[in-house]
Amino acid sequence: MIFFSLISSAFSSIFYGVIITVVIMAILYAVLKYINDGIVRSVPFFATGVVLAVLLIIQCSLMVGAIQAKGTVEAAQIYLRQMSEDYSGTVGAQDSQEIFDQVTERFPLIGTFIGYTDFSGYKISELPEVIAGTVNDYFTSFIWHRILWIIGFVFIGCLVPMLYDNRRDNSIQKLSRKTIKPSYKKYDDF
Repeated sequence: MIFFSLISSAFSSIFYGVIITVVIMAILYAVLKYINDGIVRSVPFFATGVVLAVLLIIQCSLMVGAIQAKGTVEAAQIYLRQMSEDYSGTVGAQDSQEIFDQVTERFPLIGTFIGYTDFSGYKISELPEVIAGTVNDYFTSFIWHRILWIIGFVFIGCLVPMLYDNRRDNSIQKLSRKTIKPSYKKYDDF
């Protein structure tokens, strides 16, 4: 059952990652076409577009997966509260890892992103809030890193075809200045 849960989450993450990528690529195409129609007809645009699409699908799928996993943190916190009601004392490194392993067995999406944890030194009564806060912070950071990577890839994906187009325009202007000569000659009358 866990396997099928992870597979369905993976496929939905990839599906929504592709949808987000298609939207970003359509917006990028419209903006570049608005800037200069020649940019979207160049070979660097198509080559950059293919590479950009693959990178965006990966980053968007990871981001959607992290959002899905972040959605299970609250349920994991409730599970931890119920599990720790009968216990007291402080937690050691091995105990905290065993507790977290139980959480990841119950909520496998969290386990796909986080493997090893160390919550030693905390009281068992504090553990649900500490684990939930730490995992929530990790997912928030992970999501923001994906967003920053996406922005960086889109920036580079815009920059490469624009630079190529500017170089091409500059070389055409240089060629036109060299090859076009006036058809008349200047004669000095006096």
